[in-house]
Amino acid sequence: MSNNINPNVLKSFIIKTIGADKLTANQAQKYGVDVNKYAEANVDENAYLELDEIIQDADLYQQFAVMYNEEQEQNKEVQDKEKEAEEQAKVKDKNESGV
Repeated sequence: MSNNINPNVLKSFIIKTIGADKLTANQAQKYGVDVNKYAEANVDENAYLELDEIIQDADLYQQFAVMYNEEQEQNKEVQDKEKEAEEQAKVKDKNESGV
């Protein structure tokens, strides 16, 4: 699966995932971001990374893109299971009504 996600979609995902538009060092560690990669991406060297810094850093972009793809895949699996359960329920109802 491609990790070439639209930057605006990825920004929205990051905000939803971390609950803010800034990524602190503690949050980064929680999501498995290497300390050195965090430092490299922190171009203005404040206590957090802004969304644009995350998007502009290829390694962080890639990591969050993978997380986004994994979430999309999980959502698809859940939807597929729900759809399959609905179809099975319809078949069961149809079979019971025909008996």
